[in-house]
Amino acid sequence: MAIVTGAGKGIGREIAMALGSRGASVVVNNRSRAGADPASDVVAEIKRAGGVAVAERSSVEAPGAADALVTAALDNFGRLDHVVVNAAIVDRATFANADSDRFRHVIEIDFMAPVALARAALAEVQKRSGRFLFMTSTAGAYGEFGASSYAAAKGALNAFAKTLALEHARDGVKVNLLSPYALTQMTEGFVTDEQAQALSPDRVVPAAIWLLGPDVPVTGATIVAAANTFRPLATGEATGVAFSTNTTVTDDRFAQAANEVLDLDGWISHPDGITAFRHLMASTAENGDQR
Repeated sequence: MAIVTGAGKGIGREIAMALGSRGASVVVNNRSRAGADPASDVVAEIKRAGGVAVAERSSVEAPGAADALVTAALDNFGRLDHVVVNAAIVDRATFANADSDRFRHVIEIDFMAPVALARAALAEVQKRSGRFLFMTSTAGAYGEFGASSYAAAKGALNAFAKTLALEHARDGVKVNLLSPYALTQMTEGFVTDEQAQALSPDRVVPAAIWLLGPDVPVTGATIVAAANTFRPLATGEATGVAFSTNTTVTDDRFAQAANEVLDLDGWISHPDGITAFRHLMASTAENGDQR
């Protein structure tokens, strides 16, 4: 049994449809506005294909929305196994020109709402050793010109999801991220007609289904997906420069070594911040007397 937010269209719709076709009962979340009810439309599609689903129409950032989503799952299906956090918006404005209220609104929808849903759903997901899947963006890893609020929210979401994965690995709960590129309302106008065909939202679904599956071996992982291409995304640190701890590093001395500090030779990824710190200190102890 799964909750999928932002499931009335695009990637969320494709994931909800795929889950329904594979026997999962689905709470299809999407807000209704301007007379449209996309959540009900997707539920009808799932039912026509022989699946089971109910519509939930909360705006994910609204007070009480997270609890309403979990209640919908428990009232209709009696359990909650998986949560797919997909709902998001983007504000196309450079930081200098971004409206502060709009900036905060993006953070509320793209970061605080996922946090609220994770909090509301965690106890139920723990009971089933279930799955959380957070839809993220490479903007959160690399930054993105003209999308400061969106990049900030996704960067925070990345760190939150990885921490949740660490904290609940012992429960058998798997928490992963999918960073998709697909033709959606967010990307219209940024891709060519030829790319649009390759970027059909359904082409990221195999990674989503695998990350939600019973045998997925990873937690805290990020997969980038687009046009039937799938890549791992991992942060890390390179060798850098270790000065002796028995000396003072002057401004000039650091400046002379700056190119070496920025060199990516010896790049390695770490599973968590503590491991990264321990690796840094071990390197300092090993190499610190060489300069």
